[in-house]
Amino acid sequence: MPRPVYILSYILLSMTVTFAAYVVSLQAGFDRLAQTGRVRIDQTSDRLLGQLSSFKQLPNILARHPTVMRAFDPKTDLDGLNGFLSNTALLSGARTIFVVNANGEIVSSSNTQATLGANISDQPYMRAALNGRLGFFTALNPDDDARTIFISRAITPHPTRGVVVVAVDVAALEFEWHVDEEALAFFDDTQTAFISNRSSLAMRNISTLEANQTHLFGHPLWTLGDIGELPDEAMIQSKYLPRLEMTARVFLPTQTARSAARLQAALVLAILFGLGVVLWALWLRRKNLSEQLAIEEAANFTLEARVEKRTVQLKLAQYQLVQAGKLTALGEMSAGISHELNQPLAAMQNYAENGAKMLDRDRVQDAKENFGLIKEQIHRATRIISSLRAFARKEKETIEPVNLTEIIDDSLRLAETRIVDAGVKVQRFVDTKSVMVMGGHVRLQQVVINLLTNALDALDQSDEKDILISLSQATQTVTLIIRDTGEGLENPERVFEPFYSTKDIGSSKGMGLGLSISYGIIGSFGGEMSCRNHPMGGAEFSVILQKAAS
Repeated sequence: MPRPVYILSYILLSMTVTFAAYVVSLQAGFDRLAQTGRVRIDQTSDRLLGQLSSFKQLPNILARHPTVMRAFDPKTDLDGLNGFLSNTALLSGARTIFVVNANGEIVSSSNTQATLGANISDQPYMRAALNGRLGFFTALNPDDDARTIFISRAITPHPTRGVVVVAVDVAALEFEWHVDEEALAFFDDTQTAFISNRSSLAMRNISTLEANQTHLFGHPLWTLGDIGELPDEAMIQSKYLPRLEMTARVFLPTQTARSAARLQAALVLAILFGLGVVLWALWLRRKNLSEQLAIEEAANFTLEARVEKRTVQLKLAQYQLVQAGKLTALGEMSAGISHELNQPLAAMQNYAENGAKMLDRDRVQDAKENFGLIKEQIHRATRIISSLRAFARKEKETIEPVNLTEIIDDSLRLAETRIVDAGVKVQRFVDTKSVMVMGGHVRLQQVVINLLTNALDALDQSDEKDILISLSQATQTVTLIIRDTGEGLENPERVFEPFYSTKDIGSSKGMGLGLSISYGIIGSFGGEMSCRNHPMGGAEFSVILQKAAS
């Protein structure tokens, strides 16, 4: 399709989407407006019924009041009764309260000058009261346009003798209302707005308001024109109230909903316009890029072939370097096995010599025990080699609950000869005999022995020769701390590097692999190992292990 067809199609689509957005937004606005109208009717109706409830109870109370019931007794002081009714009207807020005999003549009133002696037998609220019902009637005084609600009740226990009537001023009721945003009125059976929160709407017949009536989205709309405080176009919400025998109507201005819909449509149109500009710019850019790509495609094909060839060569070289580095590291680590096996071999030599002496002295049982200890040291040497190989190859070995306190005891026992010969004092701060952690017995013992050996080496030239061992427990972890009182570490941050050592290269004391291997072992247990120079002097190594589940 040619380019102008795309542009025209996009314009038509934009207009359709914009109109749809306007319609949807307008419908949603009208629905919210209708809901607001229903709420306003309910609120205002409840307010009006609340105001009238006290006035409806007043004639019921007065009809049974002894003072009112004596109104038709010739001996009754009518001036006193008039004063009683006047005080009651003043306290209740009623406009007038009067007592009428069965013939319809007013015999007593709170306003004696205006109503006393008048005959109202033709009034419908009189007929309702004489028939035993609560009379409720609205009336308009043609002289002063005063709107009044008459509420009547027959005087008991002799209903035929008279009626008590309470007249309520509608204007006084409206005066207590708050100023509402929406115009609202209560129409009587003649469709006249008898009660309203707008003075321009009061006493207007509905026929004078319906200039033009339509429906939109199921909501009635009236075009009212210039009618005082009413909007030019209003949504009408109505509800008949049986308790008032009136129909409540609220006049909701539609201008806000229409403005919001127009704003929503304008926003959608602006977004679509911006999107169209972006699409146009992207199309132009795509056209330019396609031309550039067509030029570069041939060159890129040759370049990609070269890159692929070089990538294969680099991967091969990288693999060869990794294998060479791995073999080199394994060879260098194998050279340190003699150091790691020095202690078990020395122990085996001592046990063998002692066993021979015991045989010479016919101490066969003791010799068997020594040979058993030699077997344990052989087993330990085998496990040390296995641990070193596992560290080099990063093999996974079994991790199980082991007794850390027992491992410390065994390690101190193995190093006891050297500790005594060196004149070192070991101070232990372990407050329990059994501390279970996750690890491997031999590998963890290897770590402890390595730390003890390093501590003993550090104390060779020290005047104060102490090794302090402490054990502390937390919720999930156990921390082992081994500290010496030597000169401390020259570079604490490098002690775990392979082949790093402060000792003479090639000496019998090691090649710098012990701490590196120990670090790897603790890491394989899921623990942590660190070191620092203690503020009081000497080096301090911390080993944090996971506590075994109890």
